[in-house]
Amino acid sequence: MSKKSKVTPKLDLVFKKIFGDVKNTDILADFLATVLEINPSEITNIEILDNEVIPDILLSKFSRLDLRITINRVTSINIEIQVLNYGNYKERTLFYWAKMYTGELQKNEDYLNLKNAVAINVIDFNLFDCKEYHSTFKIFEEHRQELLTDKFRIDFIELRKAKECKERGSMMDKKQMWMDFLNTNAEDDETLDRLATGSPIMQKAVAVLRQMSADEKELYEIEQREKAVRDEISARAYERQQGAEIIIAKMKKFGMSDEQIQKILSIS
Repeated sequence: MSKKSKVTPKLDLVFKKIFGDVKNTDILADFLATVLEINPSEITNIEILDNEVIPDILLSKFSRLDLRITINRVTSINIEIQVLNYGNYKERTLFYWAKMYTGELQKNEDYLNLKNAVAINVIDFNLFDCKEYHSTFKIFEEHRQELLTDKFRIDFIELRKAKECKERGSMMDKKQMWMDFLNTNAEDDETLDRLATGSPIMQKAVAVLRQMSADEKELYEIEQREKAVRDEISARAYERQQGAEIIIAKMKKFGMSDEQIQKILSIS
């Protein structure tokens, strides 16, 4: 694997440096408008709350490099890009949404001061049994389909499904262009050249990605972060293996045969 191929927006560090840089708020606004399906002109103010990447977090296996922002001073948004499926991802994102929603309410403040809260999860694995790569969840009454509140929204973008989309590269589909950008890397010149002709914003995003691949300091940080992610994958795999071995040992203790154990494991 070349150094350039490691420079991909699917790596949380690269994503955060592209979309979390105050010089790139136009890129961020275009991406958000596309995901939220609103006109970019409706985003009149963006405040990035945590664009700093702390070295200790950079090297930590189990750290989150998500992006916290506020748009138009009334909506809090948390964007997380995740390549690992922890097995409880739906509950996990709901927990972080709840923390974001309640975290900004100061003591004795009225509940009306709570901002709209949106969690955008860009994930490099399949989570739902559907062909659509973009899922949006809100709170509706079960029978009337009446919206309870517009303060709750959680989006999931499944990059693997987006990569298999039949209409890849269509200049008429801005969302698909962003999906192609997230699924590419700095070595994929063919895709990047095509995307750069799509719009001035996309041209800038491509230029930022390529600039990162040409900066030795950036490359070093990206390699360190990628190593931390690989270490996390290995650690999770080891934990699963250890857990499986404990379960198998208990099954054998209760007198189950290897054939019975294999059947149970294959079902699960």
